[in-house]
Amino acid sequence: MLIVLIKILHFKIILVKIISDKNKSCYTPGMTDAIEKRAGREGFVPRPLAEHMGWLMSRASHALGAALEERLVPLGLNLRDYTVLIAAERAAIEGNPRTQLALSRAARLDKSTMVVAVDALEEEGLVERQPDPKDRRARIVVTTDAGRELLARTEEVVLGVEHEVLSALDTEELRVLRGLLSCLVVGRRSAGDEPAPCL
Repeated sequence: MLIVLIKILHFKIILVKIISDKNKSCYTPGMTDAIEKRAGREGFVPRPLAEHMGWLMSRASHALGAALEERLVPLGLNLRDYTVLIAAERAAIEGNPRTQLALSRAARLDKSTMVVAVDALEEEGLVERQPDPKDRRARIVVTTDAGRELLARTEEVVLGVEHEVLSALDTEELRVLRGLLSCLVVGRRSAGDEPAPCL
């Protein structure tokens, strides 16, 4: 239990480093008196935003997502379509090409969003819908040569953005952040399943 609490605390510190200047304090001179006056008889004092996990994760996600969106535009991609391309190519590499429904689950995108994304990628010649060898009624989404070539070019751009946005973090902090985010996003299991290890 103590290890989990330490990891959560470390995670919060990392998120604060991503979205704010390390030298800024949550409190300013004179704030203590103002807090006491505002608290009144109820005694309630809201936590600073930098102590709210939802706000921290939202701002950190926005910082990275906005930078990625901006850099993907010249390549003719957006974050949604890039995510689908990666999911489709990873499925092929792992020897398990997926249907649109399976891809939407893997990429954590809703079904209607996945349909729009695959339609757009297919129109650009980056993916193809092919009959599933295991079920002729279903169709799998497969990246084309053009799609794989674009992914290779995009990877360098994405790594550059990650390095730039997350530059406040050292190697160990990046490892912890990736592990905890993977635990939260990828490691979630439905009721009854064994949870995945976080780190």
